[in-house]
Amino acid sequence: MMVPPALSGRPVPGGRALALALLGLVLAGGIAVLGGPVADLLAAREQIADARSRLARMREAAARPAPAAPLWAADGPALLAAFRARLDGLAAGRAVLIDAARLEIDPARPGAPRLAAELRGSAEGLHGLLQDLEGGSPQVAIARAELAVLRPAEAEAERPTLMRLALAVRGLVIPAADGAEAPR
Repeated sequence: MMVPPALSGRPVPGGRALALALLGLVLAGGIAVLGGPVADLLAAREQIADARSRLARMREAAARPAPAAPLWAADGPALLAAFRARLDGLAAGRAVLIDAARLEIDPARPGAPRLAAELRGSAEGLHGLLQDLEGGSPQVAIARAELAVLRPAEAEAERPTLMRLALAVRGLVIPAADGAEAPR
């Protein structure tokens, strides 16, 4: 009896090549059928990852507090009045007195004049005023601050140290166009 070579366990001549060719045809057919959808799925996955990244950045930006507006007014006297009102508001409730506030026009920067102030008070009161001045709204950038002791503390009279603060800040003059009020 004659047993075919494939069943006898003996190698079939050209059988391995035939099996590899069939496997290649099956793989090529699978890639042709699934290649387009698989590539589309991979591209969609990248687009989703990019969209998630943009969304995370947008959420972070939305969670940040809005920057404070600078100290500004339509002209010099209004800017000085706004500065004085800001100082008065910050000095209220603190051991601080405002001795003077003035506007100093800077010819090099006419749109950003200097505002100077001289204050007296306790170290704690002046420190708190400076912190609130820089950190609150409207935003004020302190250009110069000089602190000096006017009178040392007296333990017998229960008087704290009296200090003097001279500071200079910059404001913005934004003239209103055509007499209209400038935006706030």
